[in-house]
Amino acid sequence: MTKLKIFIIRQLVKIYYRLKFKIVVNFNDFNPKRTDPYFLIGNHAFLHDGLIHAMLLKRYPYPIINAFMFTNEKMKYILTKVIYSIPKRKGQIDISTIREMLNVVKKKKRGIMVFPEGNSSFFGKESGFPFSTVKLFKKFKIDVVVVKTNGAYLSSPRWGLKPTRKGLIELNYHTLFKGDELERYSEEEIYEQLTEALSFNDFDWNRERKYLYKPKERALGLETYIYYCPKCHNHQSLSTKGNQIYCDHCGEIAHFNAYSLISGLEFDNLVEWDILQKEHLPKILENIIYTSGQMYKVDMKTFALEDYGRVDFEINPFSKGVFIQNKDTETVFEVDNIEGLTLTRKKEISFDHKRSTYLFKLDDPMIVLDSINYLKEGKL
Repeated sequence: MTKLKIFIIRQLVKIYYRLKFKIVVNFNDFNPKRTDPYFLIGNHAFLHDGLIHAMLLKRYPYPIINAFMFTNEKMKYILTKVIYSIPKRKGQIDISTIREMLNVVKKKKRGIMVFPEGNSSFFGKESGFPFSTVKLFKKFKIDVVVVKTNGAYLSSPRWGLKPTRKGLIELNYHTLFKGDELERYSEEEIYEQLTEALSFNDFDWNRERKYLYKPKERALGLETYIYYCPKCHNHQSLSTKGNQIYCDHCGEIAHFNAYSLISGLEFDNLVEWDILQKEHLPKILENIIYTSGQMYKVDMKTFALEDYGRVDFEINPFSKGVFIQNKDTETVFEVDNIEGLTLTRKKEISFDHKRSTYLFKLDDPMIVLDSINYLKEGKL
């Protein structure tokens, strides 16, 4: 692809995001035109973080991206031709990833963009990230710049089907560590400062900010991530329409208000709702979990997908097995042998099992993720 074509595409991406969202940027001590290598570290508020940051910077740092994003042909094109990206598995940094990062910094003289959480936020708050992130800083000895994002989750939540038009996204850049200062800090001190810098909660933020998002169809898709009704205590009984949330047994139970906060329940946010549903998971797992979706086998070298078709997906907590029924064929995955479990994009569950990698596009991805994690480790 020619440089001119890449430039045109990037300008179109910039126009697209400027039209879709209200983006407010504070660069503070960071120079967006800088060309030397540095780490750009951000809280992963929504699925578009990497593209937003790349469009704002003259010479964008190459982002490290979940390898499963490359299984989508359109996204693979963007991540290899438009915004060059480095693939990696969540929770894993292999030798090839490190080698490519070194090549980017030493030879191409580019920075690296990292979202340490790995996954964009499920419920509007930060999640934990591996301690190994700090070891990268120590190894490379280049500046560490943090960009803190607020409002992006409320503008376009992970599970959402339609972003709120002109939703406010606030970006604040600042230098957390200079490269030549990193030796002064212990790994524990760096980890502590980075954890503090990346913490966010969009619901807490807008309770004070009071930005009027005025959503029209904010609730659509929520039932794929929230599976527990706090009123009747049933699971997989929720549905949505417009800004409204319904339960098959209770009728309308809540709605998103003009601030994208929840009205109608004892809490006004999804962070608390998720805590509640996880607390009730042991009770939920007194029964078999059912859902359905599309099944694929993944070639992790080429990211090619082998389509197994539509399947019924069953989690049996008594045998600790995942049972997949495809027409007349049944496949069994022992929970204890499932590794690398992750939720990619909106509804894609993937994992390794006995040296093979599988991907499922499921109707109820969050209860599957939580249930397997609970059965495998006894915790969430």
